[in-house]
Amino acid sequence: MDNSRKIDKIFGEYRGQMLLLVAMGWAITQTGRFLLPPLLPIIMEEVKISVVIAGVVLTIMQVVYAITQYPSGKISDWVGRPIIIIPGMGLIGLSFFFIAGIKTAFMLIFAVVLLGLGRAMYNVPSRALISDLYVGRRGRAMGIFTAGSDLGGIFAGLLSIVLAMAYLVLVEGIPNWRVVVGFCGIVSFFLIGAFILVNQEGYGRGEKSGEGIKSSVKKDIIYIVGERSQRETVLAFALFIFVATAMVNFLPLYLIEGKGFDLRTAGSIFGWFFLLGMVVKPIIGALSDRAPRYLISIGGLLVSMGGIGFLLVSETVFGVVISIAIFAIGYKGQFPVIDAILMDSAPKKSTGSHIGAARSIFFTIGGMGAAYMGFAIEHYGYTMGMVGLGAALLAASILLIRNYRKEG
Repeated sequence: MDNSRKIDKIFGEYRGQMLLLVAMGWAITQTGRFLLPPLLPIIMEEVKISVVIAGVVLTIMQVVYAITQYPSGKISDWVGRPIIIIPGMGLIGLSFFFIAGIKTAFMLIFAVVLLGLGRAMYNVPSRALISDLYVGRRGRAMGIFTAGSDLGGIFAGLLSIVLAMAYLVLVEGIPNWRVVVGFCGIVSFFLIGAFILVNQEGYGRGEKSGEGIKSSVKKDIIYIVGERSQRETVLAFALFIFVATAMVNFLPLYLIEGKGFDLRTAGSIFGWFFLLGMVVKPIIGALSDRAPRYLISIGGLLVSMGGIGFLLVSETVFGVVISIAIFAIGYKGQFPVIDAILMDSAPKKSTGSHIGAARSIFFTIGGMGAAYMGFAIEHYGYTMGMVGLGAALLAASILLIRNYRKEG
């Protein structure tokens, strides 16, 4: 099968089935992952940890996710995408089973480490697979794939509302949030079976496919950050991921403790945030196929910064919903654009290595966002924490503006 030809259609035949399958896999992954923020107050109480420790635990998950993206991508270049994607989804499913049964902080840490590792093993090879299948319309294809993340966020928001309405108990003595997270694990293993049935990529690249893949770790890193403009771009994206990590993990807690909303309202707003993302990502991804990607990214960062500013001064539910909408439009559109920028510059024979190396760098740096937010909340309050996130977005936009003007 010739994957290098220009793709005129997003959906249809084998490639469309694979795009939908990996997007569904990412959606269920993110459903379980995004259930953690709305349930954070309950989990903190059950395992007896503070908000600072909760931030550290979430940072551990993000750092594991970050540092394993590069080896996941590189190995997928050598042995094929499916050999990494399938066990990655298996680890994701296992992590949900462990989260459903947590009793101590140690068990929580072990579970999130498994989740971080599984997400990296699934995410980067899946993106590389999409890059293999789609050449002419990568922005739109990545918009559809990354929209799976928002579909998961919507499910998580809706489930948190259901859990609140059901008073967090399904049957006597069994908290139903554990049942819901465990169900995500079951669906993960079901999707593994579906992937195996549909997949035509084979389970070993062999000599022909692996030919020319001779890059070392040093060469991969130099390729990413060898020039100042590249280093500044990676730093800008790292600052964006820093904000993303902090916002996604602590937005429900901020709405509950900072704005005084109940769990049901916070869950509804959390779901609204992802609903917008599911709509915005494919649109912005398609737009980035027609307009300068860096210019779109800069605009998104500035819009996100404005959303944080409005969120800080909004006190009503309506005001917060509008603020979240402004933030989400700028924030969510970044993901397909970033992916397309990475794919555009990736060597054809080492796409996974290139994408994995870049994402490892800016997710490792950006993964500190959860720890920062936990520390800021504990010592300075939510307002100062949010101001810091706005400053990070401003710095990121300045870095990209410098590079865009230089290229122009």
